[in-house]
This record gives sequence, C-alpha cells and structure tokens, in this order.
Amino acid sequence: MKTLTKPQAENYIILYPISWETFDRMSQELSQSPSKKLTYHEGYLQIMSPLGEHENNNWFISRLIFTMAEEWDINIKSFGSLTLKRNDIQKGVEPDACFYIKHEAEVRNKQNIDLNQGDIPPDLVIEIDITSGSLDKFPIYSALGIPEIWRYNGEVLQFYGLNNQK
Repeated sequence: MKTLTKPQAENYIILYPISWETFDRMSQELSQSPSKKLTYHEGYLQIMSPLGEHENNNWFISRLIFTMAEEWDINIKSFGSLTLKRNDIQKGVEPDACFYIKHEAEVRNKQNIDLNQGDIPPDLVIEIDITSGSLDKFPIYSALGIPEIWRYNGEVLQFYGLNNQK
C-alpha cells in the first residue's frame, strides 16, 4: 500500500490500493465526522482534514453564492459537504460545498441525497484545492453528472462546466 502526504491548507493522505467496499464502509462510519473528507477514484482513497485557510475560503465562496442568489431572486438549496457516491461506477467524493439551483424545487423538502437511490446530483459543487498533490476530482464529478464546478486553488477561482457532447 502506498501513502502520500503533503500538509498545507489541507492535511491529507492518499492510500492505494483500496477497495470500493472499504471506501463505502469508511464513508458510512465517518459520516458523522465532518472534519474528514473522502474521495475515491480507481482504487485511490484520499482522506483529507481541512485546515483554517481551506475552510475560510470555502465559507467565503459559499456566502458569495448565497448573496448572488438573493440578489438575483433565485431559490437555492445547499447541502454543504455532502457525500456523493454511486456504487455502480464505484466513484465517490465529498465536495467542500454543493448547491441545487436548477433542481432546487425537486430537492426542496429532502433532508438527504442518495445518488444510489436515483436522486439528482447537485447543480454546482465548490472545490477548495490548494494542495497540488491531491486527487484530480474532475473525472469523478463528470461521472456523477455534476454540471458545474467552482475550483479555488488559493489564488484563482475558476469555473468549469460539464460538456455532455460526445
């Protein structure tokens, strides 16, 4: 088993090889521990514990989204750092924040989202990725059908959209 670590604004470890079943079990056991974020892709498991710089940027960008929605009179629903995973494709990720905008009415009264049960993925996720060695989460978000990602690398906020063209 390989492990990689690199402390910065996020403390994390990457483990390989890890089975999907191990990831699934860990995500269930750690679901009550919001201080740990898990990402799983092709046998790699990243366990991250965000630090102050990471969390401050996450809250700032989330507040920006709420402010924009209020100014434009748009209903949104936030699920914060929600575990998004699908057993059929064995991919899972916990974004720093996620929002339903276009599909807000469809999840308005939901308290939980489960992509394995056919729930719609969020319309927008926020990724604070200040550490250059962390796992590339774009293929995971693409496979899960997340249409928009806002990624902040510590200096620049970038906006990405899912291209469904084949």
